[in-house]
Amino acid sequence: MVYGSDGMSYEILKPEQCTVPLSDRRLKPNTAKKIAEQSGLTHYQGEPCAKGHSGLRYTKGSTCVECVRETRNSSVNPRQRSNKNHELALKAAALGQTIYTAAKPCKLGHTSRFVNSNNCVTCDELMRQKHKITQKYNRITKEYGLSKEEYLVLVALQNSSCKLCEKFEEDHFKLHVDHCHDKLKVRGLLCGKCNQGIGLLNHSPNLLRQAALYCEIT
Repeated sequence: MVYGSDGMSYEILKPEQCTVPLSDRRLKPNTAKKIAEQSGLTHYQGEPCAKGHSGLRYTKGSTCVECVRETRNSSVNPRQRSNKNHELALKAAALGQTIYTAAKPCKLGHTSRFVNSNNCVTCDELMRQKHKITQKYNRITKEYGLSKEEYLVLVALQNSSCKLCEKFEEDHFKLHVDHCHDKLKVRGLLCGKCNQGIGLLNHSPNLLRQAALYCEIT
């Protein structure tokens, strides 16, 4: 048991306390970090960091505990926010919070901001969603050769519905782009079940016709 500069106690092990057999080369305990990993501990006593801290580190990532705490309890760049917001951010950090309510909203009217980065929480989420959608269009272009505009025309022509069963999908990205594997030509948009059905029948018109006749048998 050791005590950090914050007065908190941390359970760690020393190399001589490890019970893993030295004969097992895969688990040979040659560092305090490996011993901590083997023992399921979250901290270990390592070398002092560049700032001269005690050397108490997190097992995952080997990050200095005291450096992490200093980062959390200080602003990243006070010039990114007003004095009032800086004060609010420090109060939130002191309570262990990662988000604070800004004195003034952002350009879009949101008030929640991250303590460290000072980025707007809601705007960040909107940007992630926008990036996710952009990635989907890029994947469609890469895999099927359809530009964003061509794909949206296809969605409009089918009314965001499956071309076979005509099931409507509010989120058109849930529809699958169906294409001929031989001619590499896009045939339309299908729901998951229809796309899987013709796929399991190897996209064979003969098998699909036989399946239709079979289903008509009373």
